[in-house]
Parts: sequence; structure tokens; C-alpha cells
Amino acid sequence: MLNTADFYHVWRIDQSSEQLKEEIKEHCHTDIERCLECGKCSGGCSNAHIFDITPRKIIQLIKIGEEAKLLKMDALWSCVACQLCVDRCPSSINIPRIMDYLREKAYKQHIPATRPNVQLFHELMLGHINRFGRVPEALLSVEFNIRSKQYTKDAQMGMKMFFKGKLNPIPARVKDIKKVRRMFRNLPMQREG
Repeated sequence: MLNTADFYHVWRIDQSSEQLKEEIKEHCHTDIERCLECGKCSGGCSNAHIFDITPRKIIQLIKIGEEAKLLKMDALWSCVACQLCVDRCPSSINIPRIMDYLREKAYKQHIPATRPNVQLFHELMLGHINRFGRVPEALLSVEFNIRSKQYTKDAQMGMKMFFKGKLNPIPARVKDIKKVRRMFRNLPMQREG
């Protein structure tokens, strides 16, 4: 005999935790209680078709305090922060900022990304921004391919782009790199443990 409790988890409002909502409000400067649940965020999301959890559902999960589920979702690592959800939201809820916050929280807690090499790319990209103030595409691609053991991946395309002047092998720096590095020092981005 099937037990419906095996398939459904019943939530009672008085059982939900307010802690995650308060964290989001404090760190992301976003009050998710303003969400109208209209679904425009999910309807406008450029990656909703590949998300395991849509933006609207993410807000709902925050409201009921489902932090463990949120930190393990694939959408956390496939959100490209295109801002379409924010543009369409009548309450201006900044879901990309929330996703960044949750991604960093998952990273600090050693919760691995669901897709291969996404975490490596994330670390390399942030490292390059810290070093140069921007992302040098050629250097990032080469370093990523070496570290992910995909040595010849994109080599032909990279050569074509180089000879057309679209790819600069020498990384450029921003003028005031100290400001960028100060921003990195102010953010607690180290892993716990």
C-alpha cells in the first residue's frame, strides 16, 4: 500500500523558518514578501527551460525556509544573471542577487555544483577579476581547458578569433585595480572548514 507521505511533504506555515528570509533581506537588500507570485520572473527567464527550479519557485522556497534544497539546486549554477527576471518583476525583486548570495553560501559550505567544471570556471573567473579587474577571455579559456583536462577544446575557434583580432592573449587591467581588490577583501568569499 502506498503512503502519500512518501511523495508529499506537508508544510505548515508555523513550521517554516524566517531565518533565510531575513538573511536575504539583509545581504541582498531584497524583501521577498513583496513578491506578488505573478510568475513574470519565470516567464521572462532566459534559462528557465534548463532550470530544475524556476525563479518563482525559488522565492517560494525561500519563504518556507528550504535552504538545503536551494543550495543544492542546479539553477544556482546555471543562472547567467541576465536581469530579465528583475526587469519583468513588478516588485523589482533582485533574483540574480539572491542567486549570487546562495551560490556563495553553497560554495562556502562545500556543496558541489551539479554540473561538471562549473565550480572550476566560477573560481577561475573570480580569480581573474581579482587579478586584472576584468575577465581576460583568452587566458581564462586556456587556464580552464588545462585545469579541466580539455587541452584542445576550442583551439581551432580560438585561433580563428585571434587572427581576426577578436582575442587578445595579453590580459588588460582596469586602471584602479586597488578598488577591485578592496571589493574582494570586503566580501567573505573564503570557504568554511
